[in-house]
Amino acid sequence: MEIEHVRQILQTEGLGPPNLNALIPNVANYRVLLMQPRGVIEATGDGVRNSDRDLARAQFESFLSKALQTQADLAVTPEYAMPWEVLSDDIKKGRAPAPGQLWAFGCESIKYAELSKVKAELAPHASVLHEPLDGDPERFLDPLAYVFVAPVLENQAETKLVILVQFKTHPMADKDHFEVNGLECGTRIYQFGGSDGQEIRLISLICSDALAFFDAQALAVHDRALVLHIQLNANPRHEQFRRYRDKLLQYQGDATEIICLNWAGSVRLLSAGKECNWQNIAGSAWYLKPDKFDCRDQTLGENHKRGLYYTWLKTVKVHALFFNYGPAIFFLYATKVAHVGVPAVSSRRRGPKLTKTYVWDEIAAAWTEQADAQDGFDAIVNEAGDAATEIKRISDQNPFAAERVLALCAGKIAETDNWHMVHQLDSCQIGESEIIFRLTFCQDTDQSARDFRIARLRRCRNLWDILQSGDEMPPALEDFKSGFQLNWSRDFPHQNAISDEGKRATVVYMGEEVSLVQVETTATRIAEFLHRKFSDPDDSLEAQQRLTVWYRVSNAQIASYGVHKYSMIDKTEVQSAVGIGRSG
Repeated sequence: MEIEHVRQILQTEGLGPPNLNALIPNVANYRVLLMQPRGVIEATGDGVRNSDRDLARAQFESFLSKALQTQADLAVTPEYAMPWEVLSDDIKKGRAPAPGQLWAFGCESIKYAELSKVKAELAPHASVLHEPLDGDPERFLDPLAYVFVAPVLENQAETKLVILVQFKTHPMADKDHFEVNGLECGTRIYQFGGSDGQEIRLISLICSDALAFFDAQALAVHDRALVLHIQLNANPRHEQFRRYRDKLLQYQGDATEIICLNWAGSVRLLSAGKECNWQNIAGSAWYLKPDKFDCRDQTLGENHKRGLYYTWLKTVKVHALFFNYGPAIFFLYATKVAHVGVPAVSSRRRGPKLTKTYVWDEIAAAWTEQADAQDGFDAIVNEAGDAATEIKRISDQNPFAAERVLALCAGKIAETDNWHMVHQLDSCQIGESEIIFRLTFCQDTDQSARDFRIARLRRCRNLWDILQSGDEMPPALEDFKSGFQLNWSRDFPHQNAISDEGKRATVVYMGEEVSLVQVETTATRIAEFLHRKFSDPDDSLEAQQRLTVWYRVSNAQIASYGVHKYSMIDKTEVQSAVGIGRSG
């Protein structure tokens, strides 16, 4: 794999590199359009392409219309997706990106000789450029078509439409060696931008190119880089496919972003007369680490509503935003990967904002806007039993409030008093495996994620039953017998319930899998957080008095911790629950 600046191949045609809007390091946001198509594909000796030709033409023509309508600065389709006839027909009709815009389309397979025909047919409309290959008639290509407007070197006022084709450089090692035996590989990855030391650079990897992306390449391109990774991948978070991200994101600095774009979940592959349902996740995601990322609930909640879900990849300390697994087109506004020469007060790299999500309307035969994406929470929230209505109400208002309430209900909070920040929530964190444990985004099919969500909701169900019965209610929570709600507020972050009389409390059920030491540790930690939160001694004492942790002992009986520890109503001093001077 060789990384070559586009300037080199454009010079052979008397053209200069394009000045792309997405790569100018200023405060202006850029528009991104991503297509995550439904996968019904066929694999033959001629390569990989959409099985339903009429549907593919309709969907991709409609996608191109959206790219023009939205004036997308960057429009992307995944590997093996865009039909060549759709792209060629649009180019012939004069439907093309404006100067400063870039289309990066993973296209269906094509033979080298067929690509030469496309080049000749489009010659009156665009220059089709690519590295020379042997052109083995028995092998197919896996191409990425960059479409953009380039200046003519002899007259900068004159421009030329260019289709620069990049070929996959490394075959996918599937068990049948489909690409190993049938793919003709390229050798070059093209780089846009980054030539003046300030401009942002852009490169793209085609699926298994990631397997041949080594430390040297990562070091060469990571700074001020936007990396596209387009895939048709049954297991996009396989260890071998994750390594390139670790290589890119390991370096100091925050000016590296990666957009992974796969097909939608549950791809159906037709090959040799057989159909195989991959039952895959989509795994499309945006990885970034700006120091002023917008992690406000309102912003992340709006993204969530439209189908972009927050997680924190703790192994490399980056924000990972996953797209809804269903087939869709996503339209986003994004801040630039880097700001150069921008006053600090204006430099707020907030990350991407999902503005519109389009789903396919079969009757209208067009992509139509969807108000609310289906996050899958409705399908499991009933595991919370009688608390389900409460949890659903909270989630509908703010999914992250629901994540926090459920964390508190189970006593699963971090050891710092900012445990409620999104990157501190255990349900929002993902590890090296990138398995998603989000409670309010339930499309990850991994069994460990399913078990985590069910266990957390059932803890809440058991706590609700305890509160409703009132049999184990301490005197400090007597008002709960008249009615209560689950609730989370940023002003009262360590409390998760409120009585009908308007008095807040912290209620926890830790189940039967814990020791008394663990119960005491959790109760003491929460009490300390409550102590720190309230400056008024009386408020602090009352908050600690209204903390109860229930658990189940060996004889299946419900026990509680915290009933007597803070129940001295006449006690007016307040002190740290973990300080030197606290009582035993």
